Amino acid sequence: MTQSLKSVPLANPFPPQQAYLAIEQKPADAAEKRRLEALRRHVQAHTHTTDLRGLAGAVKKLLGTGYEVGCGSAHVWVLRAGETERLAIVADRLTTAYRDWFEPSLGQTPATSRSPNRRLGIPGAPLAPAVGPA
Repeated sequence: MTQSLKSVPLANPFPPQQAYLAIEQKPADAAEKRRLEALRRHVQAHTHTTDLRGLAGAVKKLLGTGYEVGCGSAHVWVLRAGETERLAIVADRLTTAYRDWFEPSLGQTPATSRSPNRRLGIPGAPLAPAVGPA
C-alpha cells in the first residue's frame, strides 16, 4: 500500500524582522535630505515585517528618479544613479548594525567606562578597569 506524502506549506517562511534605515552617505543637497527623511519616516512606520524586500517599491516611489534600488535576501539598498557606493540601506535591526554617515564607527568610540566595546568584551577592545575593593 502506497501512501502519498503531503507537503505542508509554511505559513511564514521568514522570521520576524525589525526594519530600520541607515543613511550611509551625507545627503547631496536639501532635496535629497528631505527625500531620505521621508523614507526614514516610512520605514519607521513599517518596522515589523516578515520580508524587508516588500519595502523596495515604497523606497523607489519615495526617492523618485535618480536612484537605483535593489534587494538582497533581507535588505533593500539604495545607490545614487551612476555611483557605486551605497547611499542607504533598509535592513533588519535584529541581525545587522549599519550606521548613519554621521555616527562614529565602533573603532572610533572613545575608551570610556560607557563604551559598548568594554561592556561587551569585544576582542581587541580595551579592558575595563577593575572596580571595587582591592
